[in-house]
Amino acid sequence: MEFMVKLRYVLKFILAAMWVVLLSVTYAYTWEKPTGIIRTIKNWFGNGPDQPSLFIIAVVVYLLPDMLAAVLFALPLLRRKLEGSDYKLMRLIMWWSQTRLFVGRGMHESAFSLFMYTMFWVALLLTKFVFSYYVEIKPLVVPTKDIMKFPINHFRWHEFFPRAKGNIGVVISLWAPVILVYFMDTQIWYTIFSTLVGGVYGAFQRLGEIRTLGMLRSRFDSIPLAVNDCLVPVETSDARRKKGLRSNFKNRFKEMTHEDKEKVAARFAQMWNEIVSSFREEDLIDNREKELLLVPYVADQGLRVTQWPPFLLASMVPIAVDMAKDSNGKDRDLKKRIENDYYFSCAIKECYASCKNIINDLVHGEQEKRVINTIFTEVEKCIAEDKVITDLNMQSLPDLYNKFVELVEFLVKRMMRKTGSL
Repeated sequence: MEFMVKLRYVLKFILAAMWVVLLSVTYAYTWEKPTGIIRTIKNWFGNGPDQPSLFIIAVVVYLLPDMLAAVLFALPLLRRKLEGSDYKLMRLIMWWSQTRLFVGRGMHESAFSLFMYTMFWVALLLTKFVFSYYVEIKPLVVPTKDIMKFPINHFRWHEFFPRAKGNIGVVISLWAPVILVYFMDTQIWYTIFSTLVGGVYGAFQRLGEIRTLGMLRSRFDSIPLAVNDCLVPVETSDARRKKGLRSNFKNRFKEMTHEDKEKVAARFAQMWNEIVSSFREEDLIDNREKELLLVPYVADQGLRVTQWPPFLLASMVPIAVDMAKDSNGKDRDLKKRIENDYYFSCAIKECYASCKNIINDLVHGEQEKRVINTIFTEVEKCIAEDKVITDLNMQSLPDLYNKFVELVEFLVKRMMRKTGSL
């Protein structure tokens, strides 16, 4: 514990002891004919006609810190200004209530949040008092009067208060459980209110709405635009912020230009990757899980496709290869099946773009480049004209896929040997 913190506690203890003496002395002057120790205290400090007002002044001075705390609680803007002030008097006043904060200094809840918090406790206590009065206290008033009115002379058990009047022992045994429940049921009411209010608030805030991996996959493509709209400051060129439901986020992201998509995806990817990296630093996930969750937003800017975390695209390319090999219908049917799943389509586009970039980077001869470009041009022409199944041999697609996987594994091993990292 720091020295200033210890000093504050010691000074508070000394001041509390002084207030005990001061309030006792000033209270003694409010009695006109005191007896006992009050009379002794009054004789020590003398008698005066105007002395009783000292007690009121002492009480007001004693309550000043609490009044100031109440004002600062009701006016968070004023408290924020005082905490951020560097004046010595303000620093002393704020230091007396709590040690000086450097992290989060001047950050407080809004006035509306404090109002809602106050209303929560007002409603809770009001419900508790009303329930306690009408259910616990009021039904026992008449029986208590009857018990105190009629004497009871014979008891089955031992009478603990044989000389007490008004059957006080019976009254105590009757009211003792009620009093205990009265002071203990605040926690029960707090549990009920916090559950109800928290459930309603969470429902409106849509907390816990995504509970399964399937729900996460179906909603993940709307997260980048939601993050961009809700967390990123509005630029001057985008003065009007668009808001809407999840479907609106998804549709707007699909309708954006590639440049806008790259900008939004890069902002989201940076934040998402920081969160995933913090999970790894806290040992909540292992290295493989981290690689599956990271968004490769700087892996290859020449792909010209939206890249998603690998866990959303896992095992989709082999499924697409099997679908294309076994497809005996039309290209439109195959294309429709692929486009039914947004991530399915993204996985195929990213795989094709990655394959094209890798081959173009590996081939250096001019003639070889022309041959490769001719092949890719023909493939893209077949894709555009919906003639992939009719013009290309889909039975050889699994062999091509396996060869490309071997090529990627070879390149990865070579890079690991050369640099020691991927």
